[in-house]
Amino acid sequence: MRILKLKKASWTAIACGLVTSAACSMPVFAKYPERPVKLVVPFAPGGSSDTASRILAEQLGKKWEQSVVIENKPGAAGSIGAMNVAKASADGYTLLVTPVSIGTIKLFLKNPGFDRDKDLTPITQFAKGDYVLVANKDLPVSSLPELINYAKTNPNSIFHAAFGGASRLTFEGLVMANKMNTENVNYRGEALALNALIAGEVQVMLSTLVGARPFIEAGRIKPLGLLARERSPILPDVPTAQENNIPGFDADFWFGLMAPAGIPEDIRKKIAQDVGEVLALPEIQQRFQELGLIAKSSTPEEFAKLIQHESERWVEIAKHAGIEPQ
Repeated sequence: MRILKLKKASWTAIACGLVTSAACSMPVFAKYPERPVKLVVPFAPGGSSDTASRILAEQLGKKWEQSVVIENKPGAAGSIGAMNVAKASADGYTLLVTPVSIGTIKLFLKNPGFDRDKDLTPITQFAKGDYVLVANKDLPVSSLPELINYAKTNPNSIFHAAFGGASRLTFEGLVMANKMNTENVNYRGEALALNALIAGEVQVMLSTLVGARPFIEAGRIKPLGLLARERSPILPDVPTAQENNIPGFDADFWFGLMAPAGIPEDIRKKIAQDVGEVLALPEIQQRFQELGLIAKSSTPEEFAKLIQHESERWVEIAKHAGIEPQ
């Protein structure tokens, strides 16, 4: 009997040891975050990425019971902010708000100061939305067909405000498909580009619906068409390019989060999981929808595939437009 008791005690000890070992090997989510987290937005304040990021930061702060601070670092097609994050500690306390242009940065810059695939790690997508082509209110056109005709008959008169690689490439695709004659003017952020459009420094801009909406509603700029598969409930009277039989393609934009390479995998997964839970809240879905965005999360693996898709999608258009890395 004594031997049996010893065996029972031994098996109990082994079982307890296994439980302890398993517990020790499980991700220790509760330890993150223990202090404020910084989200670096690589564009100027006021644009769509900034607005959406502030909503996300507010809700993550509530969930984590820690401050989530926005830091704007615009410039060089988003590379200044990305480089800042790439060089930060890989502890999860400095994250990059990644625009769709992260996938096209190599088409514009030979040396952006970081290697996207080696220095940064995808975490999750958190929003997607549509582009709208808008014009200065004094430009004598009111639709995409009229703009195309005007650009052809008035060479060197249409200047386009570009604020990121993805928006410029999407516009270049539209120009190429319709043989338009336009020039690009680059700005350090969407808000700055919209201000230039309002002031008449440029005539047209391919803007996010998020950024352009308040100025459209105020009558300060006018929408010409959406580059989307279907009309937006936010601008139901604005037709899509397809409805106007305009050759081209559908394009959308998105935002996500990346971290410095080497971030612990349990923290990476926790951030993705927590972002997904925040985006599932009806309040957040409503706030994003009011902006013209769809709250959309993904796994780190899904987000990595999306970034790679954007990297490959625009190569031919960049070549056709004569865009070379500088």
